[in-house]
Amino acid sequence: MPNSLYTPAQVAAVAAELAKEDSVLTSLISRNFDADIATAVGKTVDVRVGPALIARDRDIDETQAAVVMDDLAETTVPVSLTTHAYSAVGLSEGDVTLRIEDFSSQVLAPQVEAVVDKLEHLVAEKLRAVPLDTSIAYDSTNPVAAFTRIRATLRQRNVPAGGLVAVVGTAVYADLLDSKAITDASQSDSPAALREAQVGLVRGFTVVESTRLEEDEIVAFHKSAFTLAVRAPKVPEGASFGETVSASGYALRYLRDYDAKYTLDRSIVSIFAGVTAMPLFRVERDYELGTAKVTKVPNGAAIRISTSDAEPAGA
Repeated sequence: MPNSLYTPAQVAAVAAELAKEDSVLTSLISRNFDADIATAVGKTVDVRVGPALIARDRDIDETQAAVVMDDLAETTVPVSLTTHAYSAVGLSEGDVTLRIEDFSSQVLAPQVEAVVDKLEHLVAEKLRAVPLDTSIAYDSTNPVAAFTRIRATLRQRNVPAGGLVAVVGTAVYADLLDSKAITDASQSDSPAALREAQVGLVRGFTVVESTRLEEDEIVAFHKSAFTLAVRAPKVPEGASFGETVSASGYALRYLRDYDAKYTLDRSIVSIFAGVTAMPLFRVERDYELGTAKVTKVPNGAAIRISTSDAEPAGA
């Protein structure tokens, strides 16, 4: 007998909307390849890095010499779905009949929170995996100077000036507050997912406080330095109750069935996900030799420092 209280689509829509409100770190990084993943065969899509070409010159009146032909050579970077994040709970006859008054808040909300937290964890792992840079000085009484140096280092790598983000630990954010360095960004066009976070602007960085880092850590990066790819698993053909919807950037699958052997209702929310640290490439042109090549920039478009390990100010 079909459930008369809600449809699969309604349940899945509730899950997707709840996911939207719980995101913080996931909203700071790129989602550029979701569409490619959605149509890919397999769990990996190869992202193409364009070729490096150089403009050549010839005399305006030249008619005898042939033009120089260059080859187009592309580099690819794999972006993969690596994790099936899910929450599965069993609901007894007593749960369904006597204890669950609001299915969305008592069952779906905790499940979606768990799945979204897993996505946040995957992003935090990538941030913490950025190689530690100990060369940038840090002074807790003048923390802005470190951000100035971090920005200069990223710009020297040809990282774009727009879209810079710095995720910081609680002690670093406290230093910024004490030094009155934070510019309020609550009225800006920050993503809705950041409304509950501590957000500010420092030296061109959108600064976000996060307890997922150590209190003395700073991870500064361009939005494109990391990418999150997600895809809703397909609803199985044999599922009696299931739906997949997309809402506010997330695609989630919801399944519910009944196991007569154990008189148990099962509720499952899940998503395929993968977070990739994207390498940074730079085009190097030599006009004297007439050559152009794409080179990989060491450490890419991200910098991580620990203020306790950083070079002392004035060193």
